[in-house]
Amino acid sequence: MSQVVRTPLVSLFLGSALASAALGQGYLTPPVAPPENPVTAEKAVLGKILFWDEQLSSDGSMACGTCHIPSVGGAELRSGPGTRFPGPDGLFGTADDGFGSPGVVNTDGFGHFEPAAVFGLEPQVTGRYAPSPITAGYFQDLFWDGRATSKFTDPLTGATAIASGGALESQSLGPLLSDVEMAEPARGFADLSARIAGARPLALATNLPQDVQFALQSHPTYPDLFTQAFGTADITPVRIAFALATYQRTLVADQTPWDDFERGVPGALTAQQQRGMVAFETTAACAVCHTPPLFANDNYHALALRPSSEDIGRAAVTGYPWDEGKFKTPSLRNVALRNHWFHNGAPQMQDLRDTVAVYGTGVGGGFDNLDPVLNGLIIPPAEVDDITEFLHALTDPRVAAETYPFDRPTLRFERAVPNPEPTGLGAVAGSGGSAPELILTPAPFLGSANFRVGVTGGLGGAFGALRLRVLDLGGFPAALGVRTLPLPGGPIVLDGVGPGEGYATWSFPLTTTPALLGLKLEGQWWVRDAAAPGGVARTERFIMTVE
Repeated sequence: MSQVVRTPLVSLFLGSALASAALGQGYLTPPVAPPENPVTAEKAVLGKILFWDEQLSSDGSMACGTCHIPSVGGAELRSGPGTRFPGPDGLFGTADDGFGSPGVVNTDGFGHFEPAAVFGLEPQVTGRYAPSPITAGYFQDLFWDGRATSKFTDPLTGATAIASGGALESQSLGPLLSDVEMAEPARGFADLSARIAGARPLALATNLPQDVQFALQSHPTYPDLFTQAFGTADITPVRIAFALATYQRTLVADQTPWDDFERGVPGALTAQQQRGMVAFETTAACAVCHTPPLFANDNYHALALRPSSEDIGRAAVTGYPWDEGKFKTPSLRNVALRNHWFHNGAPQMQDLRDTVAVYGTGVGGGFDNLDPVLNGLIIPPAEVDDITEFLHALTDPRVAAETYPFDRPTLRFERAVPNPEPTGLGAVAGSGGSAPELILTPAPFLGSANFRVGVTGGLGGAFGALRLRVLDLGGFPAALGVRTLPLPGGPIVLDGVGPGEGYATWSFPLTTTPALLGLKLEGQWWVRDAAAPGGVARTERFIMTVE
């Protein structure tokens, strides 16, 4: 196939300097690691294990990778009502609604479920979708607003751990302590380190990748893995960040059809994709911001999709009014795999073609602070089609298929049968005509110091109790019975006032006692309620197995 000649027609309205800076500079090469944190195989596999381990969250419901699934381009897999964010007005169903990544159910400082102002006792949702980690190693600053900076500081000592090039390290620790994404409000780094030290690596995951299996065969505990990667068993925030960042620097999606085309592979791009590439880099001006080979420019732009007052973006970091509504330009690599686009999910965009078309309307999204690059830019429908097809040539098939290095375990939230598992049986309605409901988001894993089961929708102010019975003793000898197990007992008073407004939490430790592993319990919340048959309203029953 003959090489397509790229002519800088974009210079007609953007200037030749911008045009030449935006043109392709060859295929993608691996990101450069900072000298303080060189890439090693041992750190990379430790980071991979940490990234996909849901036990790093306070309740075992979230891994770093939960919001970053490779088969959808490293972005958020989950969709639907549970990913909606109500916007600054705090109301669902209004014009400022957007979408984000679901996290944990809100708790108080004691780890008890507490209704959040907006989300109640449902999982909270971040105000922006999680960006992809697959190209994150190429950026100077990270997050949509760039608040994770190139300089990485030890959060315990304040000392500089990485002078420059450490945005991945800076970014990696934030979600682990966020009380929306992964943590209880009172969680600190000492809690996180202790949790990791006592956890069985990837105890909640299945279908472990081969490199992970191999690492765990010889180093089955986190202290072993940290010793292998760093020389000693110390688990510190800096080491956690170094490992997570190292893993992400190995995620180089450089085997796309476009990369093959740049390497001279015949037939790598179709005729339509070649037309789309020319339009992308010239008349449509896409490459000014989405500059090959990364297809990003490490800068921030406003597309005017929503009023900048709804989310001021980069201005929250810089304080500059001219940065209002600006967000980091994401890489377009693997963009065709995604099921949503832009930082807020852009509800008006139904598919990738819609996303391309908005750039060529002449007014962007139609709101304030539109980037001058887009002002007056018109893209004919035929070019929109061609560019959309070209974007499919930016998909690395290993990412789509989740093969090495983009392979991963199956996470708890993806299981066909959840644990704990609601049975759908045994519910008894009380005041208001409905039965109380279970909150079963936490995972019952060995070493969870504060495992909890919640109830909501009961009679506020009434007494309630979580009743448990043993179905299988797990590792305990039958002769010992269950007397030694930390099973809860005794009623508590539901918070809230009136029918359907009551909620409560029952928490108890699942110690690291090996015999607890495999313990199978059936549970049900009972709430005293004179309006219920027999004076007791009940949730459906659930079954849980300690993992």
